[in-house]
Amino acid sequence: MSKQNIHVILESKIPFILITPSVLKNGQTLVMESNNFETNNIQNLLRQGIDTGKYLSDILKGKNPILIPILPSPSATAPYYQQLSAECFENGDRPDLDVIDSINKAKEIIKNKYNVELNKKIFLNGYSSSGVFAQRFSLIHPELVEKVCIGGASGSIPIPTTDLDYPLGIKNYEELFGKEFNIREYKKILFNYYVGSLECETKSLDRTDEYGDLAPMHDMSYFERSVPSDIGEAQRKKLGQALFERAERTIMILKNMGININHIVLPNRAHNDREAYELKRKNLRFINARVIQEDQEQIICLAFDKRLHKEREIFR
Repeated sequence: MSKQNIHVILESKIPFILITPSVLKNGQTLVMESNNFETNNIQNLLRQGIDTGKYLSDILKGKNPILIPILPSPSATAPYYQQLSAECFENGDRPDLDVIDSINKAKEIIKNKYNVELNKKIFLNGYSSSGVFAQRFSLIHPELVEKVCIGGASGSIPIPTTDLDYPLGIKNYEELFGKEFNIREYKKILFNYYVGSLECETKSLDRTDEYGDLAPMHDMSYFERSVPSDIGEAQRKKLGQALFERAERTIMILKNMGININHIVLPNRAHNDREAYELKRKNLRFINARVIQEDQEQIICLAFDKRLHKEREIFR
């Protein structure tokens, strides 16, 4: 792997991390993943951003520039910027434009340092909260995104119809973003989703479903900070209360709309290592539970190379 250069940019609308290889060529693609971490400690945010950038750079063999925009976490009651929740855009605020500013500045740094022009569109990666960010950023700015790889966010896949408000639909899209939804550009994006089959086994401590049972921890349809409760309820009524049923119906609708999307469920994979350990410890049914991160490197590489849809069987 070639030598990597790490740029920490603080003089920007939002801070960002840019990791660049020693050699770049015209037309290479900028890879972006937002920070997953909520804290008002900037040092911790930057540290996590650098770790995320290094991880992506290692997966892609250090050949592409990596951008990690650091979205703010001013307080526990602030809008969920890490997921671009609808609340983020109240009062005319536009954190998405701050992210675009970091993309443009990253490309400017690369042009000045390497004298090359990158691909106009980016590869967008995300897992869990950064996966939710990826699906929503793609919805807001489809003209900027070429390919997306999203893990652990299958409960909140948006459908670009006027049946639901943002973030699960586009009913109030023009009101929030001041423009028409660009379905033509959205159909050009190659979406690759993946989720572990044990995603719903870990329950929330305080969110309940329609029957009063604890809702799955990672199903954002039940998490009001991410999805307003009325929108989540409408989504579940239309598409199903269970995450996997809802995801399957959503994918079918999107494919029928002409959206280029693939969704794979990885057997015996939990959302993270802690949950895999707890599931195995508490219930023999889950003795074969594994962490989904074991497969991430291959999934991200295949999605980056536009080949994930051809490789479904390798994860069985």
